[in-house]
Amino acid sequence: MPAADISAQADDVSSETQRPTAGVLGELSNVLASARTTLSSILELISLEARRAGLALLWIIVMGVVAAICIVSAWLGLMAALAMWVISLGFPPIATVIIVALIQLIAAAMLIDVCIGKSRDLLFPATRRQVAGDCPVKAAAP
Repeated sequence: MPAADISAQADDVSSETQRPTAGVLGELSNVLASARTTLSSILELISLEARRAGLALLWIIVMGVVAAICIVSAWLGLMAALAMWVISLGFPPIATVIIVALIQLIAAAMLIDVCIGKSRDLLFPATRRQVAGDCPVKAAAP
């Protein structure tokens, strides 16, 4: 074999041994690019869904406020109808308005008392006892 053919084969062998190395680096580069693209897509999806959730929350709040206004106006209408009925029974108008207002204050005071009682549940008392170690540990039943 001529020397030129041997050197050509040596170059082919050395280039073949370098290709897998370049191929591994290329594949690694492709994997990283794919991971970056996937992460970018996931982050874009999260941002779009966060925007959609924010808009939905905004609409929920707006509709809740409008519903609250409707409920309050309906309640005022019912109280006006009650007052008109009591007046039609012969009670003086000023006394009727005062009685309806007192009934409303008593109902509000009762609701506030219930809210204050429920507010104790907001303090996570069982979790605090558990973290502080104040809870007795029950032994497992044999």
